[in-house]
Amino acid sequence: MGIILTVITYHQNIILEDIHLNRTVNQILFSSLWNNSWDSLKQGNNWSRHLYLIRHGKYFQNAKNIKKMKLTSLGKEQVGYTGKYLNEMNIKFDRLIHSGMIRALQSAIIINQQLNYPLKLIEDQNLTEGLPVLPSPYINLTQRQINSYSHKQRMDEAFRTYFHRAYYKQYKDTHDIIVFHANVLRYFICKVMQFPIEFWLNIELNHGSITHITILSNGNVILQKVGDSGFIPSNKLTV
Repeated sequence: MGIILTVITYHQNIILEDIHLNRTVNQILFSSLWNNSWDSLKQGNNWSRHLYLIRHGKYFQNAKNIKKMKLTSLGKEQVGYTGKYLNEMNIKFDRLIHSGMIRALQSAIIINQQLNYPLKLIEDQNLTEGLPVLPSPYINLTQRQINSYSHKQRMDEAFRTYFHRAYYKQYKDTHDIIVFHANVLRYFICKVMQFPIEFWLNIELNHGSITHITILSNGNVILQKVGDSGFIPSNKLTV
């Protein structure tokens, strides 16, 4: 509940599209088989795509405007641990992508500083925090709030950008780090795993946590870990 109210606060100074949001009719039933054509691509090679989805560190939620919603000292520590953990995996990462919000940028910079092979930072405004769809179970939001703060169209565009099997021209396994926000990350998990997308709010993610998803060349998806924060000391964990 607190997270959703915060999302509404951050966007009060931004001009938003008034996207009408209806309760989604889920096309995938629990008894359904896996939809292997979920990304509309065919198998072109045998390489996999690894996505390391990271929630930014703790930040000043009560700041007066978005630009002042920077990481706290604890938040900086959290993503410092995240960066060290990623570096210890001994993987040469291909890209480091972050949303356009200041806390995601700060988190990406700190993570990058911990890598033996620093990467060029790539900003993607489509990863900005927001509300995807009306969650189930329903929370206490008015329809006007849902209409004003839904960003499903933008989030779906970001999803298509990163969540797909290897393109034909890919010549190796790829490993991308993406630093962004809890609501968008939850929505992406539900969408790529073909869960009902309305269930997004039922997933809890700590600050600085890592969700690792592998997309195989045949379209199968492996959820390697969700919200892993075991590398952060327990007395420094926050949600």
